Order: sequence, then C-alpha cells, then structure tokens
Amino acid sequence: MQRILITGAASGIGAACAATCEREGWDVIRTDVAEGPGVRPLDVTDEDAWTALIDEVLDGGGPLDGLITSAGIRTRGMIVDTSLVEWKRHLDVNVTGTWLAIRAFLRAIPDGDPSPRSIVTIASVNATIAVPGQAHYVAAKGAIASLTRATALEGAPLGVRANSIAPGPIRTPMAGERLDDPEQVRWLTGRVPLGRIGDAGEIAELAEFLLSERASYISGEIIYADGGWAANAV
Repeated sequence: MQRILITGAASGIGAACAATCEREGWDVIRTDVAEGPGVRPLDVTDEDAWTALIDEVLDGGGPLDGLITSAGIRTRGMIVDTSLVEWKRHLDVNVTGTWLAIRAFLRAIPDGDPSPRSIVTIASVNATIAVPGQAHYVAAKGAIASLTRATALEGAPLGVRANSIAPGPIRTPMAGERLDDPEQVRWLTGRVPLGRIGDAGEIAELAEFLLSERASYISGEIIYADGGWAANAV
C-alpha cells in the first residue's frame, strides 16, 4: 500500500483528499494544526516539527510515496489596511509551510530509490486571477504555483512529479463566511461559467488522480478546477 502525507487534513479540501485517497487504497497520514479524528498535530511553519514528524513516519512504515499540501489560511483586507504581521502570516503558513513540506518529502526519499512519487499542492484560481481585498492571499497562492513548477524540475531526477491544483470557489469552512452571504454567492456564481460553487470532493478526485500513476506524464502543471473561472475574461 502506498503512503501519502496530507497537510490541512482536519477539514475542507485536505479532509476530502484524505477520505478520497483512503477510499482508493492509499495509506494516508493526516496532519493539521487543528484537532481531528486520526489527525497528527503539525504546525507546517515549524521546521523542527517537520523533522520530528518525518522521522516518526519513516520509523513507523517506510518511505512516503505522495504528498498533498492543503494547509493554508485566508483573510480579507485591502492592502492599505493589512498589517505587516498579517502579510507575513500568510506567507509563513501558505508559502513557507508548503516549501517545508516539499523539502521534507524530497529529503526523505531513500538514496537510489527509483520508485515514482508525486506531490500535489493546493494553489487557487487567485494565483493568476487577482481580486481586491485579498492581495496577501493572491500573492501567497501565486508563489505556491511557481514553487510547484520549480519542484517539478528539481524532483524529476528523483522520480518525483509535482503539480498544483488551482480551485475556484469551493464549499469549505475557510469559505464559510463568504458563502453565508447571499451577495457574495451571487457574485461568485456570476463569475463561474458553470454557475455554481464547487465541492471539496471534486478537488479531492483530481488530487488523487494526480498522485496516481494514471497521471504518470503530468508534471509542472497548474490545473484549474474552477468551473471555468480562469476562462472568463468578463
């Protein structure tokens, strides 16, 4: 059974990815800063915590075959109203947390092990389609997309593919406040050609595909799962 590690697995897209991968036969290691059933505690910004976790994981069952980085945060605020603390917090959790996950995964590959492996990061349609009031989030997700492409290049000699999913509006706890506002829902669905909010399970299905060998020739891609948002120039 192939083993994967998922960050942000206590809720939202991360939890959906864990459930889908388990259904498809993966041995899933769930991690999150929040508590949840079967979830190991992990602050993705803590370098020492990553070292301890990987040592524990390797001792408990051998190398990892896949990684999904779903841990992330998002707040709203115009640039002029955003504090430096909030800006740095978004970069720390979203970008540095993803980078530490990728680095830990690559370092854990046994020397000379030719087994194919896969990394899936979670970016956002906002990585390339900017919106007002979320510049710190937009910048962080753009960085994740670029980091993933760089990872694909460095990972290839190790047998590692790396791809990023760029979701559009998805019904998750992170989006709860916006989706409780009828005006926000009308605006979002008006931007999405398919005319609806996506489900976390739809992102999870794509993530599991990208992890698997069914996607064996796909690497370095940013794949939009956004109901057509990125194609809508209006």
